[in-house]
Amino acid sequence: MNQPLPFSPQHTAQNPIGVFDSGLGGLRVLDRLMQTLPDERFVYLGDTLHMPYGEKTQAQVTEYLSASLHWLFERHQVKMMVVACNTAASVAPQLFSRYPGVPFVDPVTPICRWLATTRQYRTVGVMATPATVASNRYQILLDDLNAPVLLSQVGCDHLASLIEAGQGETPACHALLRQYLRPLQDRGAEAIVLGCTHYPYVMDQVAALSPNADVLDPAVFMALDAKRLLAEHQLANPQVTGRPIAEVDYFVTAEPDRFYETSRRMPFQALAMKHPTVVSIPALSLPS
Repeated sequence: MNQPLPFSPQHTAQNPIGVFDSGLGGLRVLDRLMQTLPDERFVYLGDTLHMPYGEKTQAQVTEYLSASLHWLFERHQVKMMVVACNTAASVAPQLFSRYPGVPFVDPVTPICRWLATTRQYRTVGVMATPATVASNRYQILLDDLNAPVLLSQVGCDHLASLIEAGQGETPACHALLRQYLRPLQDRGAEAIVLGCTHYPYVMDQVAALSPNADVLDPAVFMALDAKRLLAEHQLANPQVTGRPIAEVDYFVTAEPDRFYETSRRMPFQALAMKHPTVVSIPALSLPS
C-alpha cells in the first residue's frame, strides 16, 4: 500500500475547499456551505464504495478517511477540509493533525460549542450511527467545554443506509425513526441533534414525531465555522465572482448513477447536482 507523505501546505485563497462524506449525506452540508460561501470553489468526495461508515470498525473508518484525505490534498490541494461525516470525524479526528496549518471543520465541535455557549437546553438527545455513539465524541467535547447539558445518545442502525437508498419516506424508515426517538423522548430531550449527515433529509419527520423538542442540524453551525476559519486563516477567496452559487466538482468511489439519481431528487437551496466522476482511491498504510 502507499505510505502517507509528509504534508507541506501549498494552498492559496484561490484553492478549493474539500468536503468529504461517506455518501450523499454530506451534500446537505455542501448546500449550506454554498449558501454561506458563494464565491468559493468546492471538491466533494463521497466514499460510496464503503458506505455506511456507521456500521464499520474504527480501524476501517480510519483507513477510509486517511486515504480520502490524502487524495483530496494530493490531487486538489484543498485549502480547507470539511469532514461532513459524523462517524469519520468522531472515530478518527487524530488524522486532522497530519495536515498542519490547514483548517478542519467537523460536524461535532461547532454544535457542541454552541450548546455550551447558548445554555438554552438542559437535556439534549443525539441521534447518530452506532460508531459515532460508541466514540462518545459528543459527550467528551461537551465535558471539555463544561457545558451544563444532560446528554442522551441513540445509535441508529440501518437508518443512514435507508436514506442513502432514497427510502427516507417509506414506512420502514418511519418505523425506525419512531423506535430511535422513543428513548430520547422518554428522557425529556428538549433538543435533538441529527448526528449523521443523512438524518437531516428526514428532519421534517423527526420534528413531527418530536413536537416538544427542537431539531438541530449541525450543517448550519458547520457553515458558520467554515466562514470564521477562512477569515482567521486569511483563506477566503478575494475574487468576488458574482456567481449566484459556488462551483463544485463531484467525485464518488462507486455507483455514480445511483448517487446522481437519488441526490437530484433531494431539496437543496443552492446546490445544482451534476453527475459525479468515479475515482479509485488506493489505501494508505497507517502508522502503528
